[in-house]
Amino acid sequence: MRRFALFIVTLFVLLTSFSALAQVPTDPTKTGELMSAPPGTLSTLALPSSAVTNTRVGSGDVLRVTVFGQPDLSAEVGVNDKGFLTLPLIGGIDVNGLTTSEISAKVADGLRKGQYLKNPEVSVEVVQLRSQMVSVLGEVSRPGRYPIPGHMSVLELLATAGGLTAQADQTVTLLRRKDNKTGDKSPSNSESDVRIPILLGETSATERSPLDVELNAGDVVYVNKKKLFYIHGEVNRPGSYPMEQDMNVMRAISLGGGMTQRASQRRIYINREMPEKGVQEIKAKLTDPVLPGDVVYVNESLF
Repeated sequence: MRRFALFIVTLFVLLTSFSALAQVPTDPTKTGELMSAPPGTLSTLALPSSAVTNTRVGSGDVLRVTVFGQPDLSAEVGVNDKGFLTLPLIGGIDVNGLTTSEISAKVADGLRKGQYLKNPEVSVEVVQLRSQMVSVLGEVSRPGRYPIPGHMSVLELLATAGGLTAQADQTVTLLRRKDNKTGDKSPSNSESDVRIPILLGETSATERSPLDVELNAGDVVYVNKKKLFYIHGEVNRPGSYPMEQDMNVMRAISLGGGMTQRASQRRIYINREMPEKGVQEIKAKLTDPVLPGDVVYVNESLF
């Protein structure tokens, strides 16, 4: 009887352990799995755990400097507002704009020249990255400011922000500041801030996809809200619908389920908000364009 009871207890412990293991969630940053997003929106790969590479350093960043074999010379220190890092024995070092590998070489050179160590081996890691920040706003799951871990593209930023919401438009706007010096000849170096529209899913056989464009510190990515038009009256499915490229009255009626038997093709009107004039009623033909915010009304036949 005791043996049977011991067997039951052992079996229960094993089953509980397997159940707990089965419930451990996978980490998409390590497996490369698709991050969840609402149906019909962009799904993007999560950033791999190795994304933080040889990034550039600036004011406000916190670094871990390790001198191998010399724990007294190793430290976790911050970069001050002038871009200097203060270390034992060496003192202040200008690290603003340098990569972690360049800082490692500079610290090793300082220890060598000061005759503290003959062949120092130095490693520098970024503990907190505050100088290289970008923002993502609008229709994303987690809007806010994010650090650039070495290199980050628009697509990777959208993934980091949790993907798009169900209300997201297919157009993303990249706002680049005029003082954001990158050294290239792109429009980002013009005299004023530049707004760069990016169409999601846009691809080119010869050019790099705009979603793969590398972000610079200070960039702002704004995910626009879906633009809508409205259709009412003698249609089978009146309501609001997302805009499409080259939308016209015929396509709008089609999205609205087509006309009812009482509808008149000659009595279709568009109510449109006009600058400084308010809402204007426009008699429309099937080939007339429909703009965001338009209200298409299909009237019934007089006979």
